[in-house]
Amino acid sequence: MAMHDSKRHPRDRFSLTIDGSAQPGGGTAAEQSDLPPSPQDVSIKVGDGQLAINWAPVPDALFYNIYYKTSRGVTKEGKEFDRFHYDSVGIERFKTKIGVTKENGTLVDTAAPPYQHTDLANGLCYHYVVTAVTKNGESPESEEVMAVPSPYICVMQFGTEGYDEGEFKSPTGIALDRDGNIYVADTDTHTVQKFDKHGTFLTRLGDEAGDAEGQFYYPRGLACTSQGDLVVVDANNHRVQKFDKDGQFLTVWGKFGFAWKGASQGIFDNPWGVAVDKEDNIYIADTLNNRVQKYTSDGEPILMWGKEGAFEGAFFYCRDIAVDFAGNVYVTDEINNRVQKFDSRGNFLSKWGKEGNGPGQFNAPWGIALDALGNVYVVDTNNHRVQKFTSNGAFVCSWGNRGSTIGQLNFPYGVAVDRAGYVYVVDSGNARVVKYAPTEGFQARAAEEKPSGELAAPAALTAKAGDTEVTLSWMDVPGAASYNLYYHTEPHVTSQTGTCVEGVASPYTHVGLANGTTYYFILTAVATSGTESPASPEIEAAPTMIDLSAPQNPYMIINHGAFMTNLPDVVLTISANDVDSGVAGYFISEVPSTPTATTPGWVDIEPAGKFGATVSYTLSPGDGKKTVYVWFKDGGGNISAPATNSLLLNTSGYVCVNVWGKAGSGAHLLHGGEFGTPSFGLACDASGNIYVVDTGNCRIQKFDNAGNFVHLWGMFGTAPSNFQNPTAIAVDDKGVVYVCDTGNHRVQRFDAKMGSYLTKWGRQGGGEGQFNAPWGVAVDNARGYVYVVDSANFRIQKFDRSGEFIMAWGSFGNADGQLYFARGIAVDENDGTVYVVDMGNHRIQKFDTSTNFLPQLLGKWGTKGQEPGQFWNPWGITIDRDGFVYITDTGNHRIQKFDRDGNFETQWGGFGGGRGQCNFPYGVAVDRRGAIFVLDSSNFRVQQFMTSDEGELQLREQAEVSESESSALEEKKAIQQDAPGTHLWSMPKQ
Repeated sequence: MAMHDSKRHPRDRFSLTIDGSAQPGGGTAAEQSDLPPSPQDVSIKVGDGQLAINWAPVPDALFYNIYYKTSRGVTKEGKEFDRFHYDSVGIERFKTKIGVTKENGTLVDTAAPPYQHTDLANGLCYHYVVTAVTKNGESPESEEVMAVPSPYICVMQFGTEGYDEGEFKSPTGIALDRDGNIYVADTDTHTVQKFDKHGTFLTRLGDEAGDAEGQFYYPRGLACTSQGDLVVVDANNHRVQKFDKDGQFLTVWGKFGFAWKGASQGIFDNPWGVAVDKEDNIYIADTLNNRVQKYTSDGEPILMWGKEGAFEGAFFYCRDIAVDFAGNVYVTDEINNRVQKFDSRGNFLSKWGKEGNGPGQFNAPWGIALDALGNVYVVDTNNHRVQKFTSNGAFVCSWGNRGSTIGQLNFPYGVAVDRAGYVYVVDSGNARVVKYAPTEGFQARAAEEKPSGELAAPAALTAKAGDTEVTLSWMDVPGAASYNLYYHTEPHVTSQTGTCVEGVASPYTHVGLANGTTYYFILTAVATSGTESPASPEIEAAPTMIDLSAPQNPYMIINHGAFMTNLPDVVLTISANDVDSGVAGYFISEVPSTPTATTPGWVDIEPAGKFGATVSYTLSPGDGKKTVYVWFKDGGGNISAPATNSLLLNTSGYVCVNVWGKAGSGAHLLHGGEFGTPSFGLACDASGNIYVVDTGNCRIQKFDNAGNFVHLWGMFGTAPSNFQNPTAIAVDDKGVVYVCDTGNHRVQRFDAKMGSYLTKWGRQGGGEGQFNAPWGVAVDNARGYVYVVDSANFRIQKFDRSGEFIMAWGSFGNADGQLYFARGIAVDENDGTVYVVDMGNHRIQKFDTSTNFLPQLLGKWGTKGQEPGQFWNPWGITIDRDGFVYITDTGNHRIQKFDRDGNFETQWGGFGGGRGQCNFPYGVAVDRRGAIFVLDSSNFRVQQFMTSDEGELQLREQAEVSESESSALEEKKAIQQDAPGTHLWSMPKQ
């Protein structure tokens, strides 16, 4: 059987005859009428990496030809992207037929039904038509069919869009009880719907949106306890409600609050996910507070952990949460595009994932669930798929792409796994719930039906060793009434040699075992008649001593989670718990060796059950990555495991030589140097004057090179010289200031000397010279061009100085030359090269604009991350006279320097409020001397940096001037005190 690419065939196919001859164009009309009919009832059976195509036989057919093409499901194009409506794909794009014909399809000839098409890519759509070949020729194409190879197949689905019973409006969370009932959070109707295991509607909780007991306001996460009680995360009421299995209200807890204001447990900000462990403790993903909260089954607080950030144990929107049979906690960290794993006390264990669409990569992971064997299922929402991992994060498989047919998903959110291993996914965009089974396992189960009353052996058994105990878990066997566990201290255990524990249920904890001894286990399923199944494969586990007397939950971050600092003096935030004698001391070191309780260096404290503090620490000399460890001890001298974190120390690049600015919003000139938040733009003119876009106050401020206030202009409004969210600024060599008046979708020109209004151009739209949120502006003084970042139109526009349109380039996307909410722009006046900060794609793109034809991409660099050369929402850009490029890496709170080819040179900054540290830096500019000015927005200031050598000289001069002025002042005071005459102030009576 041969396969042919359609490109090897002319568009005019040949009509085949019995003797092998061919007639171009398909023969005469009479011959065409004698052609066989097209095959009917074409169907596809889905497999893992393969598809089985079948069809009804055609009389007198000699053989059949299959023609196929592939697609990736529904995709979006740049022109369809809208910054206010991220999913603007029309329903017409949700189609299963793409027009496969003999002329355009890849040919598989001489096929016969059923045809097994193997070596296929899971997650890709395969579209087929079939033709029959008789002695009279080849038939027309059959009806086109499509299927998606997958390791999991749909075995049930229910739901459609609507408000009635069994219909959904933006469903999100899902939970299963032990009887197989299915609960779905029908979020936009503010209700929870209950279905039986067959998807038949049973009842509904809630009615209209409200905050009374039993009412919901956008319910999200759901979980069921071992008793069948339902836990509902009532997201926009910022609370948790609990109901019994009959839907009767039991209890409620929680209210709104911000974690950064010191909110205690029971305070939530739009919580989303919920999970229940085997003891019925309840874990809540407090999403916008970026933390996890743990409660008893009655809502009494136990502990909480997490902060905002990208470091281990921190979150940027923790969406969902799940707990395995051993008590480990898994959390989807949406914006960080990863999954984090913790123990039951909140100690960080591991993490996996990064942004992307490859195996193990994510684009906004939301739902998460585990099966009885500890496998992890993650809903990769914006990639429209589900990924499966081992408990350690090793990728197993994935399925789904965007669409509405079987095997496709459209913005899935919630996920749950039942005790038999079936996976239930809330396919929110398609308003349905889909039940999946493993392809191979389901087909094997169907092919090997056991006689009535005969049970299959449990497929697998997994174990987790603890202190004098082993916890075991397994998938349910269909038809099993209970299970028997057999164990022995020698391998090859059987039901005759092993000790039997009857009537166990998953998960089962076998207690009273000897630490250090290896135990071997097998499991059998028991039918209602009492007959046992064959045994499962054997598994072994050795209980291990766990020191629970030492302090638990050790925690430490450096400089509030910063990646880098330019100062060796840092701040550590540390904490630990100890339930018996209390935390009595801590030990900090950069050496990983665990100290003893008598090692010098311990800081003793008053014993506390819950200890937390912010302490100072000085890093060891020398630049580079610094790893810090902290141990805690209790009153008995028991020592905890270490908490650890790392920071990059960089003291050899640039130093801060000047700082000015403070928070304020006064409109009077006396309030110059006061900034609102945020403040975005910064520019420097030929004389070294600094211009700041004070965005929060809708005005421009001008300073001299030393930071002395000169002038300000502007206020909120739409009239000329008024602004609405101004963002970017540039100054040309003729003394003209260009301001991106973003909210008014225009560019305004001013006289640099006094801020007098000159002209403006632009209005909202997508045409030439129109804008949709302009965010960046740069001037090519050597050639007289002005470049504007037309951010929400995903393009760059080029004008002359008067605003006359010349050309535009760019579109939405992440391919070369495409943009995703670009921000800063700069021109290298040596050669006219334009550099664009492609913020949403976390990269810099470099274009050749030497002609007025479409600019050519010369280079690009950067990916999302924290390492040198990586970015997290880069923003501002400037170029010095030698061609070095400076970028404000805003999300990483630092400035990075590159050569003109994108090779990394150095970096400085790091999160904080000290000199040289940054808190969301945006604008950046360089003067003719090479001094770098940075708009440190959330610190309400401008910082000036110089190289270490030059900066040291300036700082020394500043110190000498300050010392001289101080001496002169003291001398003046002494003269005044010694001089005769009347003092101008009252003297205290003696």
